[in-house]
Amino acid sequence: MALSTKGQGMSEKDTSGTPGLGSSGAVNAILMLEILLNPGSTIYLQFIIPVRAALVGLFIIGTDLFRVWQGNSKVSGSTHLGGLAVAAIAYGRIKKGRL
Repeated sequence: MALSTKGQGMSEKDTSGTPGLGSSGAVNAILMLEILLNPGSTIYLQFIIPVRAALVGLFIIGTDLFRVWQGNSKVSGSTHLGGLAVAAIAYGRIKKGRL
């Protein structure tokens, strides 16, 4: 990590080149599993705006794919897509009655 105070304020640049790992992949897996199990349910954005869970799921997947395609983001889209893969596997096992 390198910090720079050039320009307008302080910015942080990751020079390691490896995607960060944290709890966001696990949180994304739980959220996506809930969306896969109940796609017609309503999720309230900011506790006010009602949105169908399937639309929220598509937005999350699209955002993560864009992050991977862009390649230079503080948030690891590949980690989130890994969480989606885990959710899809768990969903398949739940539907087959194995989980």
